[in-house]
Amino acid sequence: MQSIKFDNNSCSIKYEKVIVVWEDINSCDNAWNSEDDLKNLKPAMCNTIGYLYEDNANFIKMFATYSIDPNTDEMDVGDAIVIPKGCIVSLKKLEN
Repeated sequence: MQSIKFDNNSCSIKYEKVIVVWEDINSCDNAWNSEDDLKNLKPAMCNTIGYLYEDNANFIKMFATYSIDPNTDEMDVGDAIVIPKGCIVSLKKLEN
């Protein structure tokens, strides 16, 4: 079980809050596009704020929303994402 503390309706977790800037796949929206559309096509720049769950040599895993059951101290997460390291432009720790 992860290090979780439940105290008087206040949940705190031991994961770092981060902001990640990363490049995502992008495409032209039309079935047919001009060559200029293709020349101007660039990856989408994304910003994700959440809690860093895992950081390894290949990717990071993070989540933005969590809920802790007050009876079991088990944590459920939402808005989970995995980002390949090759897509990450920057990762900055934020204050919790």
